[in-house]
Amino acid sequence: MIKYIKDNLFTTEANIIAHGCNMQGVMGAGIAKEIRFYYPKAYLEYKNQYENHGLELGLVIWARSKDKYIANCITQKYYGYDGKVYVDYDAISKCMRKIHIYSKVAPELSVAMPKIGAGLGGGDWNIIEKIINKEFKDKEVLVYDLEYKKY
Repeated sequence: MIKYIKDNLFTTEANIIAHGCNMQGVMGAGIAKEIRFYYPKAYLEYKNQYENHGLELGLVIWARSKDKYIANCITQKYYGYDGKVYVDYDAISKCMRKIHIYSKVAPELSVAMPKIGAGLGGGDWNIIEKIINKEFKDKEVLVYDLEYKKY
């Protein structure tokens, strides 16, 4: 179940930060770019997967960086700045299911994310919100809905 937070995602006390990524091996804009800056190991794990095994929709690439687990969620094939819908709703569902299962391993693990897929991914937040609430029906997930702080 979603709990909305009006704050900077990068100040979260949650143990897990999930965010959307494309299949092109690029984390060059939006929250992904911020993740790359604040948690460089997350980018290295993503890039390694891309270069050595490829990426597929619905894949979650985990990285332990600083005091967080970063869930790089492959939610879109491509990216762009043209207002098109790039996010894949089935991929979001698969990623959310995997993160939920992972987070239940230890009850103290908490999950935070931006409005995944609704920014540069171009997705409809009403649809994405329903997906998240379905996959996290028995666990709270923090969704940060204000702009992130740019470095």
